[in-house]
Amino acid sequence: MKRLKPFVLPVLLLAVSIAGFMLLKATRPEAPPVDEEQRRWPVAAISVEKAPLNPAVRLFGQIDTAALTSIRSRSAGDIEQVQVQVGDWVQAGDPLIQLDPLDAQAERDLKQAERDDLLAQREQRLAQHQTDLQSLAQERELLALAERQLTRYRQLVQANRVSERDVELAEQSLRQQRLAVLQRELAVEQHPARLQQLNAALQRAETQLQLAERNLHATELLAPEASRVVALLVSPGDRVTANTTLATLVVPQRIELLANLPLRYVTEVQAAVAAQQPVWVEALIDGQAYRFVLERFAAQTDRSASVTGYFRLVSGDASLLPLGRFVEAHMTLPVQADSIWVPTSALYGRDRVYRIQQGVLQPVSVELLGEFEQHQQPGFLLRADVLAEGDLLLASRLPQAIEGLAVEVVGSQP
Repeated sequence: MKRLKPFVLPVLLLAVSIAGFMLLKATRPEAPPVDEEQRRWPVAAISVEKAPLNPAVRLFGQIDTAALTSIRSRSAGDIEQVQVQVGDWVQAGDPLIQLDPLDAQAERDLKQAERDDLLAQREQRLAQHQTDLQSLAQERELLALAERQLTRYRQLVQANRVSERDVELAEQSLRQQRLAVLQRELAVEQHPARLQQLNAALQRAETQLQLAERNLHATELLAPEASRVVALLVSPGDRVTANTTLATLVVPQRIELLANLPLRYVTEVQAAVAAQQPVWVEALIDGQAYRFVLERFAAQTDRSASVTGYFRLVSGDASLLPLGRFVEAHMTLPVQADSIWVPTSALYGRDRVYRIQQGVLQPVSVELLGEFEQHQQPGFLLRADVLAEGDLLLASRLPQAIEGLAVEVVGSQP
């Protein structure tokens, strides 16, 4: 009995503790029942309004040009002076590069000597023709004389007054004279062809002389029009050959924006262009506003399911646009009927919004038309035939938005 006494007190305390816990649990107050209405998510909503609006598409492109002007040397020579630097703006007629004119001068002198030689040959040909005409008349007279002499010798040989040898010599003289007449007649007949040949050679020489004179004049290279120096490829003292590119210029009016247009918009844009409706693109570059207009499309698509559009600059300071600059722009599409504007937070994915009916969410598939800013608030333009005027759309970004989720409209978008 004495051995059990040390264990009685702890057991007794444990039993009292358990009894007290059970009493407290049995007498605790009950929690009020959960009201299901309190589990609605507070959200903002926007009312559906349909109107004809112009959606916009965000494009990413690059400032470029397909019409760079290459300044080339017309003749070989040494670079004597470079009078501009990369980035300089020049006007039409401004000097760019000066070549040593020695090589071009020598070429011009050579072509001029060839032309003068042909002129002398032509004068000689004309004089020779006059001589041939006069000689032909004399040769024909000598031929008639030789024929009469042969006839007389043949008569005299029958009377034994001349020998057969004299007759043979007369016949030989007649043949030689006939040959001389034929040669002179041939020279007269060939005169027009020879003169035409000389005239053609003279014309070639005149043309080559003009080219040589132009090349000599072109040793001073001038800007063809108002433009900007993009690249300089030579320095003073360099030796260049003919047709070597010395510098590259860009004309501001030919600057373009090359931007990739998603294929889903291409058909619509092409229809607008076919209807002679301008397709505008606006961009804000370094705080300056620029406007471009679509001129043409590339002949093929790229791997990113887009096609390159070429947009010509129509307004903005082109002098501040460096080639190769990547820019973000917005292209305005043609008017779309029954367009619905929603804020960016109302669009889930690219083709779904949530309509609020009887306090719960219902997903609605929509067609994304493009971007649109309303009341200085960015958003999207959508189209959905199942949506009617006055329908409420979820305007809040709700990560747990699913079909049937209970919500409570506590605010509205303008």
